[in-house]
Amino acid sequence: MIQDVTSEFILEDDHRAFLNRCALVDELIDSRPYYSLDVRSRTYLSERWALSNDALRGDGIVIPRYSPDGTPTHPQIRYTPPKGDQKYTCPLGSGGVIDVHPNATARVQDVNEPLIFAESVKGADALIGAGLLAIGFHGVWGWKVNGGASPELQKIPLSGRSVGICFDADVHRRKDLQKALKEFGGLLRFAGAKVSVFVLPTHIGDKAGIDDYLAVQAAVVKP
Repeated sequence: MIQDVTSEFILEDDHRAFLNRCALVDELIDSRPYYSLDVRSRTYLSERWALSNDALRGDGIVIPRYSPDGTPTHPQIRYTPPKGDQKYTCPLGSGGVIDVHPNATARVQDVNEPLIFAESVKGADALIGAGLLAIGFHGVWGWKVNGGASPELQKIPLSGRSVGICFDADVHRRKDLQKALKEFGGLLRFAGAKVSVFVLPTHIGDKAGIDDYLAVQAAVVKP
C-alpha cells in the first residue's frame, strides 16, 4: 500500500509566491498542502496516481484534491510556466472531481451556509481565504463525467441552499462556455438550490478567474 506522504513534500518559494499572487493565503496552501514537482513527488505521483512520465516533465505545482466527504482523490498539476497552451494536467480517468478544501469539509455539509462553485481549485481556495465557502472543479465542464453530473455532487446538500456559480470572465462572451453555465445552473436548481451567477469584470483580464479578481482587489486596498 502506498502511503499518502504529501505533507512531507516541499513547496518551493517561487511556487508559494505564485500562489500568494493568486490571492491564496499560506494557511490554506499548507493545509491542503500544495507542493512542488521534484524527484520524490514525481515518484509518488507515478506510483500512487499513475501519472505518466510526460505529465510529470517540467516545472509545476501539485494540487492535492479531496472529495466532499474529505477523501483524497486524483491530484492536479499546474505547470509553471505552462507547456505551450497547457496549464493543467490530471491523471487519466479522473474527470468529475468536485474538490473541497480539507479545512471546509464540515462546513460543506451545513445546508444553511451559502456556498460558491468556482471554475478552479485555487479559485475556490482564494474565496475560502476571503471568508466564503467555496468548491472547485477543473474547467466549466468539470462538474460532469461520462456525459452526466458527477456523483460527487450527491455528497453536497443542495436543497434549499443558497448557491453561487463563479466561472471565469470569458464565460459571459463565449456561447460554448455559456452552455456549461446554463446546464450547471439548471442542475443545481433541479436539486433545489437557490442559484445566483456572479459576473467577473473583464477589465482584470478576458480569461481572469475569481482568484485574479481577489488578487487585484487585495492590491487595491493594500496600504
